[in-house]
Formats: sequence, structure tokens, C-alpha cells
Amino acid sequence: MPRFSLLALLVVLAMGCATAQPTTDSPATSAPAHDYTALTDAERAVQAQIAQDGLHVVHFWAPWCDNSISELQNGWYEVVEQNPDVTFTFVTVWSDNATGEDVLTQYAIPERVVRLTLPDFGPSGDKPNRRKQFLGLPFTWIPTTWVFHKNGQLAYAFNWGELEMPQLQQALDGARNAWSHD
Repeated sequence: MPRFSLLALLVVLAMGCATAQPTTDSPATSAPAHDYTALTDAERAVQAQIAQDGLHVVHFWAPWCDNSISELQNGWYEVVEQNPDVTFTFVTVWSDNATGEDVLTQYAIPERVVRLTLPDFGPSGDKPNRRKQFLGLPFTWIPTTWVFHKNGQLAYAFNWGELEMPQLQQALDGARNAWSHD
């Protein structure tokens, strides 16, 4: 790389780092800093589950979320029933620690689905209190669905909201594959 280009790159990086630091007057400091280093009970339970052999689905949802409800109506029961070799964990989020059990019962989510609740840092209605990561991985939209295999390796992450069940089934089928390059 020519000397000038390297110097220009260093200057741009230094300026970017300097401007990325919030000042005490910045609105970015009004949101509380949250400690994500201590695992929650829900994170410890999922961590233990996905460390085991097999396929594991972790689904983040909220009982008040229209997209979460639409997914429950459109095939979660069937996917769970059609994949007895897969563990399923539903993690209720952003709901003031409410479990949403009544909603899962209403949509006949099978009892074998593990149900957990992720606590927020304060009232969930105040968005800065909502947890935005789980096991060090970001989630910023619900519903969000992750598929793990190979003792905790993330195979698929559907982080955009409502998921079509054929997409999930395709991901499960793909994660079952014994790839020759592994």
C-alpha cells in the first residue's frame, strides 16, 4: 500500500474513533449502561441445552407482539411436532417478566417446548431497559429465531421478525446435514 494511502487511512480511523466517543452532553449517555457480563437464568439454561448433541431452536417472542402471535398461528405447533429430534426453547422477552404461558397454551404449543423468561433491566415499556443480547449475541427485533447444532454452534439466525415455517424447516434440514468440509 502506498505510504500516502496508509497515512490517509490512519487519519480517517483516528477521526472516526474520536468522533465516536460520546460526550457528557450527548443524548447517548442518557440511556443507562447495562452489564451483560453476568448470565441470566434463562441464558444459563439455554447455554446448557445447546451444549448437548443435536439440534436446538431458541425462539425469542413476546405475548403482546403481533408478529409473534402470527407465527404461533401459522405453524409452530406443526414444526415442533414434525421434529421430535429437535429441542425447542421459547424465551419470552420485553414483557415485564410475564411468561406468556396462557398465549402458548392458546396456540397449543406442545409441553415439550422449554419456556423461559428473560428479565429486563427495568420496566419493559421503557425501551432502554430491554435486553438486546443473549449469550453475547444481539437480538433487536422480535420474534427472533436461532438454530444451533454441533454442541452450541449457531447455524442459522433469523433476526428480522416473523418467520415462515417452511424457512425454519429448511434451516433444520440444512443443520442436520453432515457437511463434508467440517
